[in-house]
Amino acid sequence: MSEPSSAALEAYLAWLRTELRKRGVLESRFVEETRGHLSDAIDAGVRGGQTFGTASDEAMARFGDPRVVAARFAAEKDRTLHSVLLGVALGLGLAIAWIDSRPHWDDAGITAGMLLLSSGMLGLMGPRRPWLWGLGIGAWVPMWMPARIFVQTHTVMFDPLLACFSLGVCIAGAHAGMALRKLMVRLTQPQV
Repeated sequence: MSEPSSAALEAYLAWLRTELRKRGVLESRFVEETRGHLSDAIDAGVRGGQTFGTASDEAMARFGDPRVVAARFAAEKDRTLHSVLLGVALGLGLAIAWIDSRPHWDDAGITAGMLLLSSGMLGLMGPRRPWLWGLGIGAWVPMWMPARIFVQTHTVMFDPLLACFSLGVCIAGAHAGMALRKLMVRLTQPQV
């Protein structure tokens, strides 16, 4: 590789890496795969009669602006991750509500702690939709509580304060996890 074009390719990949980090993609093989695709495109251009610099510039232009490429990659990665995390959130919320509904369980502090920690972990893993993780986990306790009260007293009662508390704890925990993730990304970004 000639020195100016190699520097241009490395600058493109560094910009792509920075854009990925801004979108929460910390470690990814995507940059190395991009390097391989661009190298192949440059080699094809040189074999087709272009100069190395022209082939390099054309390959990077065809691949796209690093901001757009990073946004598309992060969106695709997030779509899969969010589907998995939503299932985990619903499962965790249901499990916590089931534990809280046991007849001999009488520890609201541990229940609140489980809600806070589990939603915080999901906010850390999926920082783009913390409100969804909070709802997925926190909605089960107030939904399960009327059934528990009905079984014990044969009357249907809904406690709006309990609903607000459990949802508030979960949404606060998920947003705290999101904030921690953003802080971690900011601290690990190389200073330019």
